[in-house]
Amino acid sequence: MEWRSILLAASASACLVGCGGGGGGSDATSSTSGTSNGSGNSVSQAATALCPASLDYSTVYTGGSGAGELVTVQLDTTAMTWKVTYLKSPLPAKAGTATPTRDTPPYNVASGTLTAETTLPTAKLNQCAYRLNGASLDPTTPARIFVGNGVAGGAIPGASLAYTSPFGTGTINPKTFPYYPFLGFSQLETNLANVAGKLNELGIHTIPTQNYKQLALDAQYTINADGSFSECSNISGAACESGGGKFTLHSPDNTFWATDYPDETTPTVSTNAPQGTGILIVGKLRGQLVPVLVRAGEANPSTFVVDDESGISVLGPQTLITSGTQDGEYIDVDANFQYRSALLIGPQMSLLDPFDASNASLAATYNLDYTQSVLGVIRVTPATAAAGSQPTGKLIFNGGVMAYLDTSNASAPYFTAGAYVESPSGSPNP
Repeated sequence: MEWRSILLAASASACLVGCGGGGGGSDATSSTSGTSNGSGNSVSQAATALCPASLDYSTVYTGGSGAGELVTVQLDTTAMTWKVTYLKSPLPAKAGTATPTRDTPPYNVASGTLTAETTLPTAKLNQCAYRLNGASLDPTTPARIFVGNGVAGGAIPGASLAYTSPFGTGTINPKTFPYYPFLGFSQLETNLANVAGKLNELGIHTIPTQNYKQLALDAQYTINADGSFSECSNISGAACESGGGKFTLHSPDNTFWATDYPDETTPTVSTNAPQGTGILIVGKLRGQLVPVLVRAGEANPSTFVVDDESGISVLGPQTLITSGTQDGEYIDVDANFQYRSALLIGPQMSLLDPFDASNASLAATYNLDYTQSVLGVIRVTPATAAAGSQPTGKLIFNGGVMAYLDTSNASAPYFTAGAYVESPSGSPNP
């Protein structure tokens, strides 16, 4: 793929994350069931509006953050205000403390003013993107939200973490996260039987009390109609994890919660572990069900509970994907807190900065292998790698959502997830 073609595609794209979404019907939150899980193989869609002409707080985007939170995002594009509500969070509300977490009133609601984006290549792009003023802890890197029909993604407020445990164990070294990645949906599935099946999982977890150790999630994930589940890692080769709890409907937010959710590694304090909560958010998008899974850890050193592994993953169906069916642009915020545009054309993918698309130093190209030893998983290799090199990453797709994991650096895995925009030529997929 030539750079000229890539950059032209970036500047010609007609919308951003979620702008190509749509679960059918209105953009208001829905909890009705009956949507087929679908194959996830095609992102074709008739031409439609890039995003709602206007939004108010009656549209609620429920989703997960990269910090392992369950969050709702609301925008009022007439009053130009935003509101973020933390429904479940492992993050301390204030630096220097371990509790309470920021899902505890009065810390559970953040708000501010919106500014329409103006720095993207086209007017259509800017019409679906907003800056959340005051949300970022770094004024040089604003938090941005990209909205569309049925989906929203981007960044939500960050946090400064620091805690010195009086018992030694459970200390959190000081670190500031300017914002956290977010992916959420305006329509949700509430019938777990419609989600049941064997899926692919890609994601990333972080353990603040272990000096922010990062863990890659690459697994085959089974959800049963009764809420039981199992996760079989493709990385560790360890026995499948099933946990002591089951996913059950959490009616206040139309998501599914499982207590005592398993860890990916030994927790900082293993006594009485696991104590984290698994939260399954099932969005309705493009007539398909898109599960996003967060693990919200628990940490309270005063009660000797330190199981703070937290993070996010995306689940996709185990069905054959053919080259070309996923071609197009996807926009997201990655695990390095950078905005990324992923461009897929046939056997190649390029990642670049949508706010600086002509800067080749910020971009990279990858070769895609559609020969699938596990159906639904595309193997990824850097285009600069020598011939015959082993793949370093994997891609999965579901309902126009893409998840990409690179494990070439085992101690610092790279993860990003975003929603489909449209074909690089500017026309709908065939």
